[in-house]
Amino acid sequence: MIKDLLTKLKMKGALEALQSLDQLKGRDEFLTALLKSEIEYKELRANKRRLLQGKFPTEKEWRDINPTLNPSIEFSKIESLNNGLFIQKKENLCLMGQQGTGKTHSLIALGRDLCRKGKSVRFYTASALVNALEEAKANYTLTKLMQNLGKVDLLIIDELGFVPLSECQARLLFDVFAGRYEKGSIAVSTNLSFDKWVKVFVSPELTAALIDRYTHKCLIHKFEGQSVRLLRAKQRKEELKTVS
Repeated sequence: MIKDLLTKLKMKGALEALQSLDQLKGRDEFLTALLKSEIEYKELRANKRRLLQGKFPTEKEWRDINPTLNPSIEFSKIESLNNGLFIQKKENLCLMGQQGTGKTHSLIALGRDLCRKGKSVRFYTASALVNALEEAKANYTLTKLMQNLGKVDLLIIDELGFVPLSECQARLLFDVFAGRYEKGSIAVSTNLSFDKWVKVFVSPELTAALIDRYTHKCLIHKFEGQSVRLLRAKQRKEELKTVS
């Protein structure tokens, strides 16, 4: 009877746990364990769904970072943002500095942590986001895309500054920043200091307006040091020399 009812209710977690719980004595103990199993099952499925919807390019985690390679970078402080308080406060995040120092890795690890804690996150590179905006505009679906971008708890824009934008592209990206101003958090990684963002957005007026909104409530972390990718490449060369 219980199995049939759980099947009708589509309580798959409880169904899977039912057999192992048969030996428990007492109705309250049994029901508590059964419902806990269902909750854990649904939370696990929800976490997997949020991670998929985040569109993270790789499965980067904090444990994969060696902070001793660049001790000036405050990786532990950035990791602590996984408590989600900055999202509740509608604060932004900027990881600014040299290539290869762990900015993208940090954004992915933070985003995945937040997904596991119930937050909705969407990851884009700046170029991919601009392409999506242009395509949506051409297909008359820009309003829908902007609405979807506005719904997520955290929008991640990686590699801002790698490619200069056209006037139309800059305006579209500005609208994303403006649309989330004091409504939702944006996390950005960039190799450019703010005074050089005009190289990307072309218009000094547009750049100033965007920076003003973005930095109004923004946590800024500088990434200065050696490229981890170059360090590892050198290590591999040294290892090969040793072997040969």
